[in-house]
Amino acid sequence: MTSDDLREEIAGATQSVLELVDDEPSVAALLPKVIERVDADVELEEATPVIEAVLAGEEPSEVDVRSSGHAEDDANSDAVSASQEKVTLDRGAIREHYRQVADVVRPLGELEGKPTMLINDKVGWYVTRENTDPSEDELGRYEKKRRARDFTNDYDRVVEQHVDRTLYALTSYKRPEALDRWEAATYDDEAGAYEYLDEKPSPDSEDIAAVAAWGDVDLADELKAQRFDLDDDTYATAEAALEAYVDAFAELYGGRDAVYALDSVGGAYIFGAPEATLPIARHFAGDDDARARIMEAFIDRSNEFLQEAEADVNESVDGAADVVHPDWANNINRQYKMPLALHGDHDAVVTPLDVDDITYREPTPAGEVTEDLHASTKAWCESLTSTDHEDRVDDLVAALWPEEYAEEDGWEAALEAWVEAKREAEREERRQREAARKRREQRLDDLDGDLEGTSITPFMNDVHDALDGIDTGEVVRRYASDAWDTGIDSSSKTEFDPSWRTSSSGSSCYVDHQNNTFGDPACGGGGYAAKAMALGRGIIGLGESAAAQKLSGEKWGKAVDELRGEGYDVPVWTPEAGSTARDGSTYDQMPLWALRKAAVALGVVPEEAFIEREGDDGGTYLGFPGPKTYNNALEAVEEYGLDHGRDRADTGPSYPTYDLFEDRDSVDVELHLVPLNGKEARLEVYHNDQREYTETLDRGFWRSGTKRGRVAGRVVDEVSGIDTELLRGAVKDALAQVALDEDEDWFEEAMRSRREEELRKRTDRVVCYPGAEDAEWLITMRPTPTSPETEPQTMTFDSGQLHNADPGHFQQLHLGVFLEKVQLDSAEWANLTDFWLSIQETKEREADTRLEAAIEEFTSAVNKMRVWADEEGFDWDSRNGLYAEDFTADDDDAILVPGAWMESWKHDNDYTEINFSKELRQRDLALGGSSRRTINSARRMVWPIAAEKTDWSPEDALTVADEDDEDAKPEGLR
Repeated sequence: MTSDDLREEIAGATQSVLELVDDEPSVAALLPKVIERVDADVELEEATPVIEAVLAGEEPSEVDVRSSGHAEDDANSDAVSASQEKVTLDRGAIREHYRQVADVVRPLGELEGKPTMLINDKVGWYVTRENTDPSEDELGRYEKKRRARDFTNDYDRVVEQHVDRTLYALTSYKRPEALDRWEAATYDDEAGAYEYLDEKPSPDSEDIAAVAAWGDVDLADELKAQRFDLDDDTYATAEAALEAYVDAFAELYGGRDAVYALDSVGGAYIFGAPEATLPIARHFAGDDDARARIMEAFIDRSNEFLQEAEADVNESVDGAADVVHPDWANNINRQYKMPLALHGDHDAVVTPLDVDDITYREPTPAGEVTEDLHASTKAWCESLTSTDHEDRVDDLVAALWPEEYAEEDGWEAALEAWVEAKREAEREERRQREAARKRREQRLDDLDGDLEGTSITPFMNDVHDALDGIDTGEVVRRYASDAWDTGIDSSSKTEFDPSWRTSSSGSSCYVDHQNNTFGDPACGGGGYAAKAMALGRGIIGLGESAAAQKLSGEKWGKAVDELRGEGYDVPVWTPEAGSTARDGSTYDQMPLWALRKAAVALGVVPEEAFIEREGDDGGTYLGFPGPKTYNNALEAVEEYGLDHGRDRADTGPSYPTYDLFEDRDSVDVELHLVPLNGKEARLEVYHNDQREYTETLDRGFWRSGTKRGRVAGRVVDEVSGIDTELLRGAVKDALAQVALDEDEDWFEEAMRSRREEELRKRTDRVVCYPGAEDAEWLITMRPTPTSPETEPQTMTFDSGQLHNADPGHFQQLHLGVFLEKVQLDSAEWANLTDFWLSIQETKEREADTRLEAAIEEFTSAVNKMRVWADEEGFDWDSRNGLYAEDFTADDDDAILVPGAWMESWKHDNDYTEINFSKELRQRDLALGGSSRRTINSARRMVWPIAAEKTDWSPEDALTVADEDDEDAKPEGLR
């Protein structure tokens, strides 16, 4: 079956499945059902883009099949733009092209006998064959064997049988045995992927024999589509930036002669000589662990080196940051388009660049590949895989391991010392863990086993060990299944009905008791106890592909907290002074984030009590509510047996305080005013550091002599041991002083509520755009540490919304952009808006003539297209519309325009950068966003255009009978 035939079969199966569902299905929901109907082996990566095309109303035959989820995919590289020109080469021409360049690129396949991989279209990584001699473990289940593809040995077969468009090589070369490692496998129809007896046969760190420092210097996304039509200034900026990046590689490798580059069409690739790492692999040939550590560190450190160089390039080359967006994401199996490979979105090929004279202009069209280009490309491949620059290993180690290189005699000794230091740090951590375990046991003995709250540990491995010890099956049964034991139940496997998605069989998921994991074959997902809890609690999204989602970061922490909340003993990681950090350094003191976690775990303070504070550098951090809780946390950590290495905080209050008897050392009485919110404050009276009176009052009570007297009377009734009249007079005098201090800036700041202060600190920018009828304010704020959003968000207000005494509109906007509620009263809101107005910038809006022209042109196109009164005349693939009366709840009429035509129109008119959905709705030209509608038995995307904004009415809409009536057609169609 050809690739085109397979696409058509997948598309047909998708349409068949869509006929059977009434809701709005996702790609993940459709995948297993579609694959069941396809009479061929098809992987998820092949089916996904075809299904996406069908859902979008596009032509499946034009889809460029590529992976959407491989760990080593260049997922963000050369992004497809709707404005890019359509590729024209058919499958036969593509195969012939790769046959012609076979001998040209063959030198790329090996470096001193060390092979690299060949990948087609980002999805073809492995060679598959029948398992003709299965072992006892493989018999009856694993009918296939698979290995990683070898560039040299598998090239011809891949070209003849597999390639659809683009061939890729890797930035690393492997030990030969890595590409001859066959793994038993079987194709799981329900999961849509191969399942392996052991592990996927992709090479790992220990298999690296040589690797290049590498970078993908992409053009900015909006420029990729224009690659053939960029202006001279843009090309010149790109050339200057590439020259600067080559200089950075030359600094790393000790000269430009060890640097290589390719024009990748969507940008450029830059390499360092891979043979410079061959001596490392040889020197550590007998120590797999050391070799793997060093190769991984080389990749990470070279990425970091180049990231730092990027900042210098952006500063030194004018406009570089706007034209090129480098991706320093090399990894152990990083792909790049091989020389003379066809680009996915242009009929152009990857070609060598001269690093001594960078010329970056129009790319080479596929039809203009000459013998001279063949010769120069072959020379480039031979040079990249030569062994001329093995001596540059010294330059690399000096640049990437500078401390060890300076202290040791030669690069070999430097790397040996680094490896030994890493191993010693791990041994020391094991010793520290054992000592900490003994301290905890001693602490429990001292407390007779009574230790409240969650335990803490300075070692992350303790957390992982605790999680590994939790019974995944128990977590699934209690928290993540609608029904347990619904199918197979044995000592090693139990099937269940998952709570996070629907299951027609009721037994589509399973727990593997032997490996303490669960699995969801529908999407190939699964995991351990924390993942099960995350699914059961809805921490990660629900649905068909939920179990395949990655659990990490904040969501992982929430899942672990849920396990703790259900009684599972999982300690909280709180590194102490002297602990080893993830980067190998040593903590001088317990980090503040760890102290916060310890404080919560030990019951010192609830998690929601922490507040955002401003640091000395102007940045913000999450701090303790006050110095007393901070000191209490330090004491709790000490009692637990950990060394925090921190000093106590000064516990003096930050809100207004008044010494009632300042002139009398023998009498210690203080009056405190504690801000609660914008309207209320708490009055507290302390006698000899003991609070003897407290009362919550409306702010401003101090301005009234009568109220001051009443408050003083109530204080006198509660505070003992002081002459009543003396105390009464002192309280009244202090409150009178408050009335005077109220006009001082320091008082206003001290009385600012915590909620208002946090909102002020989170405000990044306020911009006002004056208008003829009304002004508009754009308020940009940073998210809170607990918000799912991680980037600043901008909210828009008109004059009425900003000056409304009710903060409700702001609270709604805040919830919408930060997915988090915010509490404040009208007084806090008034203070906050005053603050915004005090820092605002005033700007004049520039008229967007291109945008207005595009809107006018679109409206004109709708006025001139055929608009049908009934479905019979409507055609999904034509420039036409369907008149829908009473389309909205308010009985507004709409013209339903096919989404596919809309995308085509934007592409043809070069308007792909405009968000028409937003702009049309803002102008009331659209009655909502695009949505799927069933018309003529086909369900596709339509745009609902407001009929009253066009020249069309119900009487003007065409019927099939009008088709031959020239007078019934719009003027533009006659």
